[in-house]
Amino acid sequence: KVRTSKELLVKPQMPRFLREGDSGLLRVVVSNSGATELSGDVQLDILDSDSNSSLLVAFGVSQAVAAFTVQPGSSTTVQFPFHAPQALSSSNFKVIAKSGDLSDGELRPLPVLPSRLHLVQSRFVALKGKSHRKMEFQDLTVEDSSRINEQLVVSVDGQLFYGVLKALPYLVRYPYECTEQMCNRFVSTGIVMKLFDETPALAVMAKKLAERASQLEPWDGPDPNQKLLLEESPWMNLAQGNTSADDETEFARILDPAEAEHERDKALTKLQKSQTSSGGFPWYPGGPPSHYITLLLLDGFSRALEFGIPVPKEMVQKAWRFLSNYYHDECSQKLSTENYKNVSQFLTYLNYILSNYSDMEWTDGVFTDDDRARMLKASTDHWRDHSPRLKGYLALTMWRSNKQKDARMVWESVMDSAKTSEDEGTFWAPGDRSWLWYNDTIESHAFALRTTMEVFEGDARCQGLVQWLFMNKKLNHWKSTRTTAEVIFALAHYLRKENALAVREEAVVTLGNRSERFMFEPESFAGTKKQLVIPASELNPSMSVVEVSKDTPGIMFASSTWHFSTEKLPEEARGDFFQVSRKYFKRALNGEEWTLTPLLPGVKVEVGDQVEVQLLVRTKHAAEYVHLRDPRAAGFEPESTRSSFQWSLGGVGWFEEVRDSATNFFFESLPVGEFPFNYRLRASTAGIFRAGPAVIQSMYAPEFVAYSAGEQMEIK
Repeated sequence: KVRTSKELLVKPQMPRFLREGDSGLLRVVVSNSGATELSGDVQLDILDSDSNSSLLVAFGVSQAVAAFTVQPGSSTTVQFPFHAPQALSSSNFKVIAKSGDLSDGELRPLPVLPSRLHLVQSRFVALKGKSHRKMEFQDLTVEDSSRINEQLVVSVDGQLFYGVLKALPYLVRYPYECTEQMCNRFVSTGIVMKLFDETPALAVMAKKLAERASQLEPWDGPDPNQKLLLEESPWMNLAQGNTSADDETEFARILDPAEAEHERDKALTKLQKSQTSSGGFPWYPGGPPSHYITLLLLDGFSRALEFGIPVPKEMVQKAWRFLSNYYHDECSQKLSTENYKNVSQFLTYLNYILSNYSDMEWTDGVFTDDDRARMLKASTDHWRDHSPRLKGYLALTMWRSNKQKDARMVWESVMDSAKTSEDEGTFWAPGDRSWLWYNDTIESHAFALRTTMEVFEGDARCQGLVQWLFMNKKLNHWKSTRTTAEVIFALAHYLRKENALAVREEAVVTLGNRSERFMFEPESFAGTKKQLVIPASELNPSMSVVEVSKDTPGIMFASSTWHFSTEKLPEEARGDFFQVSRKYFKRALNGEEWTLTPLLPGVKVEVGDQVEVQLLVRTKHAAEYVHLRDPRAAGFEPESTRSSFQWSLGGVGWFEEVRDSATNFFFESLPVGEFPFNYRLRASTAGIFRAGPAVIQSMYAPEFVAYSAGEQMEIK
């Protein structure tokens, strides 16, 4: 056996970094592995990384030499107090221990991060019809000698419908397609074609928008509000429109009217070939017919007919004959028994789709009036047990069966739980069973819009649902072609009815003594977002109130984003659509239980203690591609240095990335609500250290940002 050791060993215990203004104690451990006692001195020097000159004075080190005596086989510790100076980016800590002829030393780099905080406050408003709104930054009028204003960005989003049209995902040409995918292809391309036929100006506009070379709408353009580079996030490829996933992937650019027509006709031909001799449709061509797949396709065909898309009548009639046989063989006898619940959802859906075919020739008369009356009675008897989506199906079926009073009662039970706010529109808060219905999906809200327009014609909540759809598009990257196409058509019908489609839009922004007019012409698409950037040289407290006025029809969004830096830690959190708060707890084992003690004044944290960080994120609207960064005080080390994807009990997933000075959270999807996140630290260095505020920002819409309060933490 061979054993090597150094009789005198020195090991400084240093943090990974410092921030300007931090104060701490540098602990140096001196070890003696020899057989005799060692006495000597430990000398500290702090060197500039560039010039190699001494920085002891700058770090406030008055005594750079400490004596030590260490017994054989043991170790001792010496300490050097220091204070991190301003305007220094990097330094090297040099420690040398000497005892007689023995010596040992270590040289370590220690970066000093700026204490100046670059913060952003944002405000958001929605403008509907003729309206006047204000956005106020009270902190801009508060005196702060260390604050440096950087810029104020006012964004006005107009032509929101064109923005939705531009976001229509291109269809991917897959080598294998199920019948449901083929139907989606047929319906979505048909909807777009019908829209172009009805509004030629949109066809001209879409032809221009079809020039993009990616499947999805890219969102990687420069934005003065964006703080984190997309290259530092996991979403660079998606931000470019999903271009580099596979260079061989072919897209059907259905914003091009000619290509949309070609894809529609090709999909219809494939669907006709896949229909079996019994009239049913299989999941994949060549497979056995499925009653559920057939019903889904008939739903798609009814929607196509509603939008004026030509569908072969014989193909539809054969499918209804197949479903009629299934109904009489498997479902009819269960209507008046306790087994009705086993087929209730299917039959409510079936009767709704039957009501979509107002001309009985399309169903070939295979379902009699008595059949439909029995299904409707059974659905009505159990309507309270239905999910909200089924209630929508039932309400439309009732309405079309001349039961208007009952239809309004059923649909009002759904709309009664909806919320309406000035800036978010009309929406449903997610509940325990939100996966059944309104978990903030565009498909659900588009269906709610169409149902409300039919059952409650002229209801103001229709505009609220339209506003929510526009708001969802602003914060989310839509990836479903069929759903987006259906939303486009529903919005087009509503906006045309309100005389707000393809109209001139105008807004006036006023702040201080400055006024700017934003105009959006219907013949050209200038991008949904126009911005007014007030540079630091012009920004002053009189601009703390931003006013936006609009006299034209339709819905517009406006946001103001104030960028500034300060040496002062914020005492309170700031946010609007996003909010984030942070709390620290001392975690200790008492007996067999772990307890959390809030780090309030008087609670001591010592080196070696475990601290739990709890972040609470609140969102007013579902958002995608959200980044949360929580800076770490220099005197703490993360308990886990492993970066990984994680899930919460609430179903929220995120990628957690641990870095030297902070922990990053990347949320690909963040629903509405309040969500706690936590991680643990270990106190490693005594001193007083600054922790800047946690900051949350949408990467997709960078004007949505918030931050928590800052903290100054002491470790004994």
